[in-house]
Amino acid sequence: MYRIVKVLNNNVAIVRDNSDQQAVIMGAGITYQKKKGDLINEESVERTFTLRNEESQNNFSTLLKDIPLDFITTSYEIIERAISHYQYSVQEYIYVTLTDHIYLSYQNLNKGTYETAALPNMKADYPVEFSIGENALALIQEKLGVTFPTEEIGRIALHFINAKGTSLSIKTDDGIEKKMIALVQNELSAAGIRRTNKNKNYYDRLMIHLNYFLERITNDPNETEPFSLNFEETLKTDYPQAYQIGDRIYELIESHLGKSLNENERIYFTIHIQRLL
Repeated sequence: MYRIVKVLNNNVAIVRDNSDQQAVIMGAGITYQKKKGDLINEESVERTFTLRNEESQNNFSTLLKDIPLDFITTSYEIIERAISHYQYSVQEYIYVTLTDHIYLSYQNLNKGTYETAALPNMKADYPVEFSIGENALALIQEKLGVTFPTEEIGRIALHFINAKGTSLSIKTDDGIEKKMIALVQNELSAAGIRRTNKNKNYYDRLMIHLNYFLERITNDPNETEPFSLNFEETLKTDYPQAYQIGDRIYELIESHLGKSLNENERIYFTIHIQRLL
């Protein structure tokens, strides 16, 4: 049995299960004429998204303020399918960044402001992530009735490449993290990149990546799977300004931390900055 914490609509609710863990449940008419504290039978639930910790709960609540529920649940289903079908471990922040990306792309398509920016073909080097991206587009079409350009396969795949790993908590209060973020923001500002209403989604996404990156290299310095050299060279050629700024940030962090960084990060910074540019 599930006990309702909050009714979101006739088909969706935030609940607590028998283990007192919070989750989002979905099912046709499962909350009709129900209220907080009422019980729902497990048999009537079609889909469950477990909110594993306080961070998960805060992320879901934050998304609800700005993004329609069907976009949130579709994004969550994409991630949960990747986890279950491919045993793909992700960091918690992907629930926010992927949902934000899908909804932003949808808005741009509707307004006619969608910008094409072909990325290198990742199918050979990242077949799992590419397959996740393909499945994501099919699910978006099925659940939302939205047909995205095929290049979204690569963009969604990048979210999974970026967020691959075990779940981590952000520690922005720690001195070194706070200092490094300030240095990066100064570097961005010097390059003419500041947070605005227009770019805030991409800017905040870069800051989220930076937070997790700083925590990861502090606690787990092990190397991750590298990008192919061809991928890096293509980005360097196609996006020279973004690569130059990303390279400066990479060297800045490496210099201040006094340790060698994974070469992947130069690529991640380039991709984030290209979105901002």
